[in-house]
Amino acid sequence: MVSLKVRRLPVEIGELRVVLNRADAEKVGISPHDRVRIVRADGSQVVALASVSSSEDVSPPGQVGVFADVVKKLPLNEGEVVSVEVVPTPQSAGLVRKKVLEGKLTPQEVSLLIKDVYEGVLSDVELAAFVTALQLHGADMDEVEALTRSMAEVGTMLDFGDTLTVDKHSVGGVPGNSKDALLIVPIVAAAGLVIPKTSTRAIMSPAGTVDTMEVLAPVDLKPEEIVELSKKVGGVIAWAASANLSPVDGILIEKVEYPLSLDPECLIYASIMSKKLAAGVKRMVLDIPVGPEAKVESLKDARRMGRNFVELGERLNILTQVAISYGGQPIGRYVGPALEAKEALEILMSKGKGSRSIIEKSLTLAGILLEMGGAAPVGYGERMAREILESGRAYEKMREIIEAQGGDPDVKPEDLPIGEHKAVLTAKMSGYVVAVSNRAIVRIARAAGAPRDKGAGVRIYAKRGDRVEAGEAVIEIFAESESKLQAAVEVAKSMEPIRVEGMVLEVFRDRTIGKEIVE
Repeated sequence: MVSLKVRRLPVEIGELRVVLNRADAEKVGISPHDRVRIVRADGSQVVALASVSSSEDVSPPGQVGVFADVVKKLPLNEGEVVSVEVVPTPQSAGLVRKKVLEGKLTPQEVSLLIKDVYEGVLSDVELAAFVTALQLHGADMDEVEALTRSMAEVGTMLDFGDTLTVDKHSVGGVPGNSKDALLIVPIVAAAGLVIPKTSTRAIMSPAGTVDTMEVLAPVDLKPEEIVELSKKVGGVIAWAASANLSPVDGILIEKVEYPLSLDPECLIYASIMSKKLAAGVKRMVLDIPVGPEAKVESLKDARRMGRNFVELGERLNILTQVAISYGGQPIGRYVGPALEAKEALEILMSKGKGSRSIIEKSLTLAGILLEMGGAAPVGYGERMAREILESGRAYEKMREIIEAQGGDPDVKPEDLPIGEHKAVLTAKMSGYVVAVSNRAIVRIARAAGAPRDKGAGVRIYAKRGDRVEAGEAVIEIFAESESKLQAAVEVAKSMEPIRVEGMVLEVFRDRTIGKEIVE
């Protein structure tokens, strides 16, 4: 153990780490990437990873540099004296190795591992090894259940008491899908059910549900606000991270899944269901979009995943139904936070007029929830959902929800901040749209700045089956800066977001045709 003065480094690096001078480190046998315990005079402490530097400018002798991530865990003051000592490698590191070698983890081992992930005990390398092992070897349902429960329990658990709560969630993978919650939540709440819709921000898509809702109202609600407002107005659309719901899910996504483009199927189950378990949801419908370039591309895979979700729901005491939906092209006509919020608000205000794909999908999923929650008889849920939308009750309920969350209930579609820089791409030939590329639309919208830039995105004029003429608009790109617009246009030109073909695809001619005329 060595006593050192704290030197605060006002930078967040995404992990608990300190920097020591090489001479100080060698005194107590600290090597790079060792774990060290920092102990204050009052006994409070934190475990962090160690970096070692020979530069006195970076780490002067007698000092320990602590990054802002450490200070958030333990409020260390500049210049205070702390004790620094090496700590043994945690047991959870060995559990990572066990999973890498295809071992099965017990519920107790999973709980310990997830707790250490939450507390920052494991390094980014160990996290990457764990997620990669899940990608390569998978996990059986016992492990998935343990992952789900542990991920939920290390964070906040909402308590709705005896109130019946319902929710809808999607595995995602289709652009434009985030807006359906802005229709489903007010429809279900208007029927008298309680739907505390919590979700994450977009990871690789142009908009997540909370990115879209945030255009209309704040989404960073505290746990008690989610419970209170859901009971008061029937529902909310809130950011799971602000309520500390399943925080390990966000850690794994941010540190490993997004940077490495990994998405283990077992973590898809645990990610979704841990948030529902933490949110106190008792009944839910899960949407699995299927189609080319969707996250799930085959009906066979969707059915297998659906069965697994239902089984996991039974284990968690969450009654779960699965809806396999069409995901072969974007949902609705707009992609991007403000554009999707605009489309949803227009549908609500017009009492159900707009793109049929988003309206029919939303009504079907809302209808399933109405039946699951006992608000409608089996077989009549969709009809009831349509009546609520077409009567204007869904719009009035959405106004209540927006106001309850701190937004302007009188906001109009034309008030929403759409990117002022725009470009229209046109059809090169006359014919019929045979494909709209999910992948291309996502890349174009993200290049334009979505979801960070709320006004960025894509409007889709022509969808599969539509007739277009040469020179007619097929998509319009919106951006908040000229440079991002140009970047998005370049992406669009390098791909084929809308494929148009004539009714005759190819012609093979007999070589003798025309010969006789010449002769």
